[in-house]
Amino acid sequence: MAKIVSITPTGQWQDLFKLEIRFDNGDFGTAFAKSQTPSYAVGDEVEYTKNEKGTIKIQRPNNFGGGGSFGGSFSNASKSSGDERSTSIIRQVALKAAVEYASAAGHDVNTILANAETFNKWMSGQSAAPASHAEHFATRSDSPF
Repeated sequence: MAKIVSITPTGQWQDLFKLEIRFDNGDFGTAFAKSQTPSYAVGDEVEYTKNEKGTIKIQRPNNFGGGGSFGGSFSNASKSSGDERSTSIIRQVALKAAVEYASAAGHDVNTILANAETFNKWMSGQSAAPASHAEHFATRSDSPF
């Protein structure tokens, strides 16, 4: 097992993206991915193979127990990278929801960002959703109401 320390895009080959992958053990090579953001990230602990051309194939560890059945328990081996990815996704969804809400209501950029922060806190469990529209805007100085 090795930890990924850097992922650098190096171009494309046909419909695949070429990435230079560097590991904490000093090894490096080229990996191919179907998207610019592969399923692995910097900081992930992975197993890999490397052929004579320097092409790397990443294999994620099996965190689900035995063979093909779902009998094991989840592992926290890559929890921090998963948490960061989840947080990023939550923030993106919150911003998208705020933009959609604001465009329907005709709000300005500051209101959009305030709504995105409210949605983000609610989605990540940091606060409860307001009970009503009036309660939501009661603490806002930029409210048009």
